[in-house]
Amino acid sequence: MAAAPVLGLSIAGCQASASPSSQSQGNEGGGSYEVIHLHGETTQSKRIENGDHATGVGNQVLITEKLVRDGNKDGFSATRCTQVGGSLNPTPEKPNTQLCSGVYSLGNGQITWQNTLAVTSQGIPAPWKTAITGGTGTYANARGYVLVNGAARDYTVYLVRTSS
Repeated sequence: MAAAPVLGLSIAGCQASASPSSQSQGNEGGGSYEVIHLHGETTQSKRIENGDHATGVGNQVLITEKLVRDGNKDGFSATRCTQVGGSLNPTPEKPNTQLCSGVYSLGNGQITWQNTLAVTSQGIPAPWKTAITGGTGTYANARGYVLVNGAARDYTVYLVRTSS
């Protein structure tokens, strides 16, 4: 993502964390987990200023990325962030609130996620975590979180699998 402000949010604000490398597995608290490292390369971004003219509430940003794992294209991501609170001039004391959701569409399924972010004119402090809300295919019944480094467009997916 670019560093240009979008909704008081840098486009990097809604993107994915950690260096692009292969996945690993482990056991945490009795459950199995998988770690997937992805890197995003922005393919399109669009700011939609359809919100309140005085506060910016309702403005949106849409972002798509090519996802790379182990140096190879492994799918794409789609992100939508909507400003749900704040003002046109966010500060560290009074940041904007963004509600973001998206999907990582990988070769063997999709991982969906959602979060809220406090955004100032300086962007979003990295890294941050976002919740995995579900999945399809190989990722059905998945839960966990994604550690996001928005400035680098790197994503570390901590995927906990549960049985159906």
